[in-house]
Amino acid sequence: MANQLEQRQLWLALSNLFVDSEVDYKQVAGVAKNYAIKDVEFALFERVAPVCISNVLVPVPPVWWYFDEEQLVADIESLVKKRARQGVMGKCLSAVARRLIRLISAKVWAELKVEIELAKRNG
Repeated sequence: MANQLEQRQLWLALSNLFVDSEVDYKQVAGVAKNYAIKDVEFALFERVAPVCISNVLVPVPPVWWYFDEEQLVADIESLVKKRARQGVMGKCLSAVARRLIRLISAKVWAELKVEIELAKRNG
């Protein structure tokens, strides 16, 4: 994938899908269009969603406008380290969690993917 700075930009853009305000898919796609679709999908489901999805699952989400970039990156890096240390049971639980995240986020991903494809075509 991209270097760390570029990853941060993508992660921050994708985190906007999980705020408690109207999602601007065109804005997110404006950043995501610079990456391969498979890289965006990986970043969304393996990095950003596991950290941010709880914000859309609670009655009163704590994040309304945007996630703090430094905290987001720290949380994602912590998730990656935690997954690297997991045993068999932890990996099984993570696989179940990833599947649930994909199910919950399927509509969001479908809408974003369309916007990314449009953004790539329109330059």
